[in-house]
Amino acid sequence: MSSSILLLLLSICLLYGEQVAGDQEQEHQLVLPLLSDSSQLGDAQLMFPAESDSWMVENCLAVKMVAQIKLYPNNSNIVVTKNIPALAKVSPTSSCSYVNSTTTQVLTLEWSEADPSSGILSRNLSLYFSLNNTIPPMYTVSMVTSMYQLSRDKVLGKMSPGQNTTDMASKSVSKFIRMTTATMNPLQLLVPKNRSFLCEESLTVEMMAELITTDGTPPVKLKKAMLKISSFQFDAFRPTSLPSLQFQPATSCSSPNDLVPIVVGCSLAGLVLFIVIGYLMGRRKPEVKGYATVVEQGEVE
Repeated sequence: MSSSILLLLLSICLLYGEQVAGDQEQEHQLVLPLLSDSSQLGDAQLMFPAESDSWMVENCLAVKMVAQIKLYPNNSNIVVTKNIPALAKVSPTSSCSYVNSTTTQVLTLEWSEADPSSGILSRNLSLYFSLNNTIPPMYTVSMVTSMYQLSRDKVLGKMSPGQNTTDMASKSVSKFIRMTTATMNPLQLLVPKNRSFLCEESLTVEMMAELITTDGTPPVKLKKAMLKISSFQFDAFRPTSLPSLQFQPATSCSSPNDLVPIVVGCSLAGLVLFIVIGYLMGRRKPEVKGYATVVEQGEVE
């Protein structure tokens, strides 16, 4: 009887967990209708929405995202938040074979912003993608870097002996915040080759930051910067035959799943129930044996 009850409870828990997982998958499919298996997609492809922030390097690398950088321009607690504009341009430094490597691709976005005191300041953001020759081949975002021009000032050059201050030429000195994740280890967001990655949830990446100056001043370490990305889709190492305005079938980002805690909780509950039933059965056996002994003695008399 105890084994039947235990088995029944575990079956109910597993069925409930599968139902929860199915509901979650259905919710994801409502938001991201192309997250099903590629065999079910056939030749269907995800088109770039007209209002999306999307960029492409030749035809080998496509990225769509809404991104925001949070940084500290100095060692105070002042935070500067900047959105990556949809009008950011793909830099000529972007490459389908970075440093002549067939396993590294990079997208660099460039934009500029007007500053009241410094004029036009330049900024950029680079996403590096690496391909692992595993079976099956997998690729991922391996590094993120950014350069953020903080200011540009005119300063007087150093005075030579006998030189008049009126003869001194001014020069431009710029300050930049250089940010990088370095090479991510362990690698995250692994995607099979010939698939794209799609995530509507917000992803946050920490970047080390330092203040650099073009006059040769030693770099100053700053607090870590944060890159927040949402509505993120990337498609790297694309086949040349793929139309330029299409993503390959998508693999979704990992999301919290209640199935594991439900199964673990039910297993623990079943274990406790098994121990309790075993304890009660253990206490009951001596009573039954004692009763049987009394009956036998009565029969003998």
